[in-house]
Amino acid sequence: MAEVYPSDSELLDLLADSETGVEYIPTGTAPYYLQFRKLLSRLLLATKRANDLRLYDEGGLTFGVKAGKFFNGNTLVEYAGSSGNVLADDKPSIYVYLDSDGILNFTEYSDWPSMATARHVRLAVITTSDGDITSVVDCRDYHSIAMPQNDRLVIEAHTASDTLEHSESASIHTNLGATGAITISLPTAVLAGSRFTVSVQAAETLNIDPGSAAIIDVGGFTAGKDKYCNSIGSFMTVVSDENGDWIVTGKSGTWNEEV
Repeated sequence: MAEVYPSDSELLDLLADSETGVEYIPTGTAPYYLQFRKLLSRLLLATKRANDLRLYDEGGLTFGVKAGKFFNGNTLVEYAGSSGNVLADDKPSIYVYLDSDGILNFTEYSDWPSMATARHVRLAVITTSDGDITSVVDCRDYHSIAMPQNDRLVIEAHTASDTLEHSESASIHTNLGATGAITISLPTAVLAGSRFTVSVQAAETLNIDPGSAAIIDVGGFTAGKDKYCNSIGSFMTVVSDENGDWIVTGKSGTWNEEV
C-alpha cells in the first residue's frame, strides 16, 4: 500500500517544517513565483549535503562525482569532484569507491574491497551494457546506517590449525580442546594496528605463524619464524606495524622462536 499524506485540512494549516525550516506557501500568496523560489531556496539548503560525493550519469559510458569530504580516522580527506570518467562496457557490476586517500576507483568488477585491508568510501554500483550506463545504485547510505559494534571480545577455541582473517582483528584465539600441536597463522597484508591475542589453554604446543613477517619480541625476531609455547595460562598479544611485521604488546609465559 502507498504511504498516506496528512488530511487536506492538515496540509492547508501547515506553516513550516520545524526540522528543516522549509516554509509552506500560504494559499493565495502573490507573487506565487517568488514564494516558490523561497521554498526552493530552503529546500536546497536542507538537502545540500545529500549531494556530497553523489555519482551521476553523464550519458554513454561516462559518469561524474560531486565534490565532498570524509574523515579517514582523524584526517579530513577532500574530494574535488570529477567528470568524464569512462567505464568499461557490458559489466553487470562496477563497484565505484574512493580509497582512504580520496582516489576514485572504478575498475573493480567482482566485489567491494575488504574494509579490513583497504578502507574506502562506497559510492555506487553501476551496470553497463551496449555502450550505455543502464543502472546506478547509490551506496553512500552504507556508511550512514550500521550495526553497533559489540563491546565483548570474540574468543575462539581451535582444536586444529587455522589461518586468521583480517576481519578478526581484536579477537582472542586459544587451543582449548586440542589434543596435539596446532598452529595459528596470522593474516598477511593487514592494516597497521590490527591486533590478535593467542592463549594456551591446553597443555599442547601452540604455534603462532607470522608467514614471511617477523614477530618482534625480546626472545627473537627472525622473519618467517613461528613463536610457540605449551604452558597453560601463557598468552601473546601481537599488533601489526607499518612495516608488515608484528609487535608484541603483551605476553605471559615463555614463548620460544622456531629454530
